Amino acid sequence: MVIAIEIRLLGPFRVTVDGAPVTVTSARQRALLATLALSAGRLVSIDALARCVWGEQLPARVRGSLHTYVMRLRRHIGEQAVATEPEGYRLTIERDRVDALRFLRLLDKAAGQEDPSAERAILAEALSLWNGRPLESVPSAALAEQWAPLLGERFLLAVERRIDLDTGRRDDADLAGELTELTARYPLRESLWERLIVVQARAGRSAEALATYARLRELLAEELGVEPNARLRELHLKLLGAHDERSAPAAAGQPRPRQLPFDIARFTGRQAELRELDGFLADHPGNSTAIVVIEGTAGVGKTSLAVHWAHSVQDRFPDGQLFLDMRGHSDRTPVTPDAALDTFLRAVGVPADSIPSTVEERSAMLRSRLARSAMLLLLDNAYGASQIRPLLPGSGNLVIVTSRSQLRGLVAREGAHRLTLRSFDQNDANALLAGSVGRGRLAAEPAAAAELTELCGRLPLALALAGERASRFSDMSISEVVDELRDQRLRLDALRDPQDTGTDLRAAFSWSYKALRPAAASMFRLLGLYPGLDISRTAAAAMSGRTVQEAGLLLDQLAAVHLLNQPQPDRYQFHDLLRVYAAELSEREDPETVRRGAFRRLVDWYLCVVAEATRFVRADLLTEDIVLPPMPGPEVTFADLAEAMAWYVDERSSLVALINSLANLGWVRQTWQLAWLLRGFFAQRHDRDDWMDTARLAVEMTREGDDLLAQQYAAMNLGTVYLVSSRIADGRRALEDGMRASAEMGGSTLTAGLLSNIAGAHYLLKEYEQAREYGSRALRSARAHGQTNYVAHASVNLSASCIGLGKYAEAAEHARVAHETFIEMNDRYHSALALGNLAEATEGMGDYQAAEEYGLRGLAQMRELGADYGAADVLITLGRVMSTSGRTTAARTFWREALATCRSLKDPRAAEIQALLDGLPSERAAAPAADQDAPHP
Repeated sequence: MVIAIEIRLLGPFRVTVDGAPVTVTSARQRALLATLALSAGRLVSIDALARCVWGEQLPARVRGSLHTYVMRLRRHIGEQAVATEPEGYRLTIERDRVDALRFLRLLDKAAGQEDPSAERAILAEALSLWNGRPLESVPSAALAEQWAPLLGERFLLAVERRIDLDTGRRDDADLAGELTELTARYPLRESLWERLIVVQARAGRSAEALATYARLRELLAEELGVEPNARLRELHLKLLGAHDERSAPAAAGQPRPRQLPFDIARFTGRQAELRELDGFLADHPGNSTAIVVIEGTAGVGKTSLAVHWAHSVQDRFPDGQLFLDMRGHSDRTPVTPDAALDTFLRAVGVPADSIPSTVEERSAMLRSRLARSAMLLLLDNAYGASQIRPLLPGSGNLVIVTSRSQLRGLVAREGAHRLTLRSFDQNDANALLAGSVGRGRLAAEPAAAAELTELCGRLPLALALAGERASRFSDMSISEVVDELRDQRLRLDALRDPQDTGTDLRAAFSWSYKALRPAAASMFRLLGLYPGLDISRTAAAAMSGRTVQEAGLLLDQLAAVHLLNQPQPDRYQFHDLLRVYAAELSEREDPETVRRGAFRRLVDWYLCVVAEATRFVRADLLTEDIVLPPMPGPEVTFADLAEAMAWYVDERSSLVALINSLANLGWVRQTWQLAWLLRGFFAQRHDRDDWMDTARLAVEMTREGDDLLAQQYAAMNLGTVYLVSSRIADGRRALEDGMRASAEMGGSTLTAGLLSNIAGAHYLLKEYEQAREYGSRALRSARAHGQTNYVAHASVNLSASCIGLGKYAEAAEHARVAHETFIEMNDRYHSALALGNLAEATEGMGDYQAAEEYGLRGLAQMRELGADYGAADVLITLGRVMSTSGRTTAARTFWREALATCRSLKDPRAAEIQALLDGLPSERAAAPAADQDAPHP
C-alpha cells in the first residue's frame, strides 16, 4: 500500500499522512524530517543530517542518535517512508509532495513559458503554496541559513513578476493595495517600492506617489544610511515634474481628520500579529467595512499594536483617521455611543447645530458621511459590542477596536476579525527589555534577565516598567531588580509609577475586576489561592463550593474579559501577575474562614479523585491506612486506565504545586498521602523529578512529628524513587529510616514493603545473598499479616535475587507465585515484570522455548500498557534468551529497542545494553541460517 505524505515547509510546519494531520512534537524530529524533505528522493548523509538536527552541539554517538530519531519518525509517517542507506537516509516520497520543492519547480517552469497567460497561471499555482515564513517552527540554523534566503528571494521575484503580468489586467487601486502591503512586509526591497510608486502615479495619485518616495527615503536613511537607487531617484524627478494642481483633493475644504495617537518609535515584536492583520486587510472585500477587534488582558499592548498598525496602513485610507478612547475600562465614565457620534460628526465637518439628537439619527448621518470614503476609525478601550455598533461606518472603511472583553457579539453578528493578544514570547520580551537597559546588560546577566521576564509574566507593560526601573539606576544589576520582584507581595508595588495611574498594573487590573458581578468577583479572588498553572471547571467547582455548571459560567465570564485565559475548552489559567492580584484581593476581602474552607475543599477533592484514578494504576497503594475524606465537590469517575492517565496528565503540574503548597502550610497528612497516591502515576509516566521532589517533601514533613506510620509511608515512597533513579545508596538509607520507624512501633502494615524494597536495593548492588535474605523476611511478614500485595512484590524480588545466585528453579517458583498473585490483584504491569523474571529463570534452566514464550507474553503486555520502562526490562531478558540460544539477529533486535527506550528515558541501563550489543558478533559475521525462526518484537 502506498502512503501519501505531504510536507509543508512554506509557513507553519505541517505533515499529513493519507490526508490526516500528523503532529511531530519533537523539535529535532521536525528538523530531521525537514532536512530529509528538502532532499526528497535523494540520499542525505549522516554528517549533513547531524549538522541540521544538532548544529554544533553534536551528541556523543551521532549515528546511533540519528537511528533513534529516524525510528521514531517512522512511527509518525510510516516504516517505508525513510530508507536506510550505508551513508545516510533518504525520504522515499515524490519531490512534489514537499511544498518548497514543488514551489521551486513551478517557478522554473513558469520562467520557461512564452505565453504570458500560461506563465501567470503557473505563478499563481506556485504562490498559492506560500503560507508564511519558510521553515517556521523548524529549529535548525543550518537549514534556515541554507534555504530561507533562497526561498524568500524566489518568492519575491515571483510576486514581482506576477504583478508585472497583472499590469493592465487588474485595477491600479487593487495593485497599489497589494504593493502597499508588500512594502510593509518587506520594507527594504526597493523594487517593490518602485512598482508601488509607478502604480500610484499611473492611477493619477501623484501626491501619494511622492509621499511614498519620501517614506522610502526616510526609511533607507534611518536603517541603512543610503539613498534610494538610481532608478527610484530618476522616477522621483519625473514625478516632481508631473505633479500639479490636479493632484489636489477633489473635496478641497472638507476636513480630513488625522487623529491617530503618536506611534511608538521603538515598537517591539508582534510580527506574527502584524502579518495576520495585513493579511486580513488584503483579503477583505472592499464593498463592506473591515472590522478588527484586538482583545487581551490589561497591559498586554493592545493599544500600542493598534496604533502602530493603523499608522502602517493609514495611506490606504486617505480620507482621514478618527481616534477615540472609549474609556471602557478606566477610572473615568465610559464614552456613550451618542457622545462618540457627536465627536466623530464634528470631526468630519458636520456643524454642531446640524447634528441630530438621537443615537439612531447620528449613526445614520455618520454612515452617510462616510459611505463613499476610505477612512480609518480606531476605537480604543471599548467595554462591549453595544458601545461600538452605532459607530460602524459604511463600506470601504476600516474600524479597529481594542478591548479587554472578547466582544463575542461583534464577531458573531458583524463578522469582525478577532485578534487575541497574548504575552510576549521570550525573544520579544528580551527585545523590549533591551530597549530600556541595553543588550550589553542583558547579555551580562542572561539567567537574571530570563527570570525577570518570567516574573513579569512577559507582559509588555510590566516589562517596560521593570526595564525603566533598571535603567533608572545604572549601577543596579538586573539580579537586584529580580530580587525585588521575587516577593509576590511586593511585585505589583514595584511595577508601578506612582505619578502615572496609566502605568499602575494594580489599577489597570482593578478596572476589569470592578466591572465583575459579585459571584464572578468571588470566583476570581478564590482562584488566586489555587496553586497550579491551570484549573479545570470541576476543580474550580470543588474549590468554590458550586456546581460544575455554575463554576463554568463564572469562569467563562472571567475569560470573556481576559481576567482568565482559556487555552482549552475545560482548562483556565491566570496570567502570573493577575494571579498575584487575585491573591491580594482574597487576602484583603475574604475572611480567613472562607479562604481556608476553599483550600480545604480543593485538597479533599483532589485526594478523593487521585484515589479513584489510582485504582486503575496501582490499586495496592490504597491501603487501609489511607483514610479519605468525604467527596466535597463534583464526583469524578474513570472508565479505564486510559481515562485515569489522561486526567493525571492534565492535572500533573497542579497536583505537584498543590503538594508544595500543602508542605508550606504544614498540612502533614495531606502532603504524604497525596505524594504516596501519585507514585503509581509518576512511575508509569517516568515523571521522576516530580516523584522525587514530592517524596522528599513528604519525608521532611513527617520527620519532625510522632506519626511513625506516616514516616514509613514517606520513607518507602522516597526510597523507591531513589532506587528507580539508580541512587541506590540514598534509596537504601531512606528505606532503613522507614524500617527504624517500623521497629519503634513493633511492626506495621508497611514492614513487608520496606523489607522487599531493601531487598531490591541489595539486588541492584548485585548483593544477591543479602537481597534473598531481605526478600525472604518480607515474604514471611507479608504472609503472616495476610498482605497479598506484598506477597506478590516480595516474590518477584526474591525471584530476581535467586536468578542472581543461579538458583533458577527457586527463582522460577517465586516468579510464578508473583505472576499469579498479581493477576489476582489485576496488576498487569507487575504481572508482566514477573513474566520477564520467569523468562530469565527458565532460560537459566536451559528451557529456551519456555523462556521465549514467557518473555514475549510479558513484552506484549507491557506494550499494551504503554509501559516503556518495564518493557525495557523484558526486552533485555529476551535479548539474553536469544543470544544464549544462538539467535544473534533476534538478540540484536531486542537489545536495540531496549537501548533506544532507555536512552529516551535517560535510563542508566543504556550503558549496560550497549555493552551487550558490542559483545555480539558483527552483523556480517552472523550466520543467517541461525535466525530463520527469530520472533519479531
